[in-house]
Amino acid sequence: MQDLPLTPRVMLILWALETGPKHGYRLLSEVEELGRSRVSIGPASLYESIQSLRRKGWIEPASAPPDAASHDRRRRYFQLTTKGTAILRAEAARLSELVDDLRSGGLIDQASSR
Repeated sequence: MQDLPLTPRVMLILWALETGPKHGYRLLSEVEELGRSRVSIGPASLYESIQSLRRKGWIEPASAPPDAASHDRRRRYFQLTTKGTAILRAEAARLSELVDDLRSGGLIDQASSR
């Protein structure tokens, strides 16, 4: 797939949206959590990435989820599109193959990858 590999930032944004619609601040928090604080992203970078992902058709605006406790009308929510989900899954498969190859080549111990 020509869109791969994804940058860590894009991979983490798509991954965070995989569980459902999120607003910007929640996305920032989840990207940091999923990236184990190894990937830092600020609000300006996040919104640049969101605009780029929208142009590609990987994410789209979404309604606030029904479980949004105190929905602030200023919050803009985003969700994965079918294409975004396919890209995320293709990247996950690519990375899994890479890890398998590294393990087969002796660069990753069986025990250290768990």
